[in-house]
Amino acid sequence: MHIVTDFQLNLYSLLVVLLLPFLYFGYTARYWYRPDLVKTFNFLLGFTAIVLGVAVVLQMAASPNIGLKNYRLLAILHLLPAVLTLLIVSQNRLMFPVARARSAKPNPPQSSTATQRSYNPLPLNDQIQKISWDDVVIPEQVKKEVISVIELLKDPATAYRYGIEVPKGILFQGPPGTGKTTIAKVVANTAHLSFFVLRLDEVISKWVGESEKNLSALFAAAKKYAPAVIFIDEVDAIGKTRSGGSHAYADNLLNHLLQLIDGVVQTEGLYIIAATNRAELVDSALKRPGRLNKVIEIPLPDLHARYEIFRRNLSRLNLAEGVDLEYLARATEGCSGAMIKAICNQAGLNAFQRESAAGKKKRSYSVTAADIEQALVEFIQAHQQYGI
Repeated sequence: MHIVTDFQLNLYSLLVVLLLPFLYFGYTARYWYRPDLVKTFNFLLGFTAIVLGVAVVLQMAASPNIGLKNYRLLAILHLLPAVLTLLIVSQNRLMFPVARARSAKPNPPQSSTATQRSYNPLPLNDQIQKISWDDVVIPEQVKKEVISVIELLKDPATAYRYGIEVPKGILFQGPPGTGKTTIAKVVANTAHLSFFVLRLDEVISKWVGESEKNLSALFAAAKKYAPAVIFIDEVDAIGKTRSGGSHAYADNLLNHLLQLIDGVVQTEGLYIIAATNRAELVDSALKRPGRLNKVIEIPLPDLHARYEIFRRNLSRLNLAEGVDLEYLARATEGCSGAMIKAICNQAGLNAFQRESAAGKKKRSYSVTAADIEQALVEFIQAHQQYGI
């Protein structure tokens, strides 16, 4: 009762009550992508409005000034913002059950772009358990650098005892087709990390706040399955350098991603690996210390690497005599591993078409040097004509 009698209705108390509706619009605008947090704030704001409203009513009943017109007007001005706040919060709370009821109601099948999809990210460990260094060929120096990182990720506790800072964010940059995605899988498999992939087609949503919610769900799932790594392919698509002409929703999504990556630094056993073909487009905020600060360049294969890529891919084919791998390695300077793999596949297709024209009974199932040479010429012509 002392609290009520001590509570005086004046311009200062009126200012406090008038702030209540503005608080609602403030935190809903700031945390629109966090419905759980907004719900908590709604409860606290509604409770505050009820307490203030009850205090005003009790003060009116206990005050000797209740008969004065100005006092009654001041009391009403105190009550109106509190009542308005309760109505706004109640209306917001009523919208959640309605939304849940609508989502629970069976609907006819619609396209994924017309419905709000549930996002339940899970580790893709089954896709990486057979991936090893036998599946990728990169320059030896780059391989040694990646292996040194893997050793730190496998035993971070020992690394910390030596005073070594274990990289929490790694950026693979280099031309397309150089094996950046495969290397990320090798890192996850050999370091015994749960493997998550940030796929834009699964994360991005047209619904307001849903993209940020999906991003949070991905990082929360990775934290649950830690030690884990989140792989972001073509990170420049979501982390593109911001400019005055960029869209607000893209900036909001990037800012949210930056906040989540900052949280990775504080989370034991959680790492980020990103890859990009265009490093100049990646926002500088992503590459600052504490985020994707460990940058590893994945270059085009050198002569030795191209020879090894040809050897591995052509070993699956029945090669005829006279195939010179050293010549092929020299002739494909500037080609990526993916390009060389495509050339080998086209060579097999050329052999198939050549022997199909001769009839099934005359098949030798062998790939000749001429088949490979034809594939190489066709690929170079296509590359020059279409830039592929």
